[in-house]
Amino acid sequence: MDKQLTASLRQYEVFVAIADTLHFGQAAANLGVAQPALTQQLKHLENAFGGELLFDRNRRRVMLTDFGAALLPEARALLQQARRVEAIAQAARDGKRGRIELAYVGSASYGGVLGRLLRDFRAGAEDVDLILREMNMDLQINEIVAGRLDAGFVRLPLSGVPDVLETLTVHSEDIMLAVPPDHRLAEADAVTISELRDEGFIFTHLGPDMGFAACAYKLCADAGFAPRIEHRAPQFTAIVSFVSAGLGVAFVPASAARMKDAGVVFLPIRNPSVQSRIGLAYLKDPSNPALRRLLAAATPEG
Repeated sequence: MDKQLTASLRQYEVFVAIADTLHFGQAAANLGVAQPALTQQLKHLENAFGGELLFDRNRRRVMLTDFGAALLPEARALLQQARRVEAIAQAARDGKRGRIELAYVGSASYGGVLGRLLRDFRAGAEDVDLILREMNMDLQINEIVAGRLDAGFVRLPLSGVPDVLETLTVHSEDIMLAVPPDHRLAEADAVTISELRDEGFIFTHLGPDMGFAACAYKLCADAGFAPRIEHRAPQFTAIVSFVSAGLGVAFVPASAARMKDAGVVFLPIRNPSVQSRIGLAYLKDPSNPALRRLLAAATPEG
């Protein structure tokens, strides 16, 4: 077992301050302490070294002893390292150092939302170890609740999830309709939901109260019909591919319309009753300072 330390950082600080000035009064003033207190701290340090004197002092001068000169470089290095430890601790408290593990649904990256938020978060936090995983949102929720993920970017709303889960909306966008190029509505400027009651749809894999699927079901319900779902897929890239193949039509977030060479036509919806929202899901009262920093940076776009 290592020997217990007998001297404090404050005592080393006193030693270095006196060595820098070779004047007890000036060293005390620099440290903002009374000279008797400074002298007492120095005495404690010398006692910790078995009574060896660090300074040769008389009425005319103060000088380092050979013993003091031998210790001075190490004392300076010790204080420098202590300041570095404190700076690292402050950075960790501020969420500027550490580690954060995040998941995201692929559609969060389409319109630059994910990139914008991560860029804002990284400004001043370059020393945070950022781990990113693309993951379906139902899996994200399990991983967050289990403590294996700090947070996840998901499509809202969430339903039937544990009460310990919180969400923060970070982006809202319109919903569009994707149709094949030869579809009867492909040349339209926009579509009304009631025009789609006889269409076969391609939906996401989630239920009617979760994520983007909840928005799609609501659009149809508000227009007075239940969608006839022909196929399901977990990713919008697959959904758009199915539309391109003529397997049906699909509601998609407006950002999905940025897919190049998708082989489909994206149509605006007239007077939609709902927008799609991207949110950040996380456990209540997060203990990770890096996550708290991300939440502070994750303000919705104006």
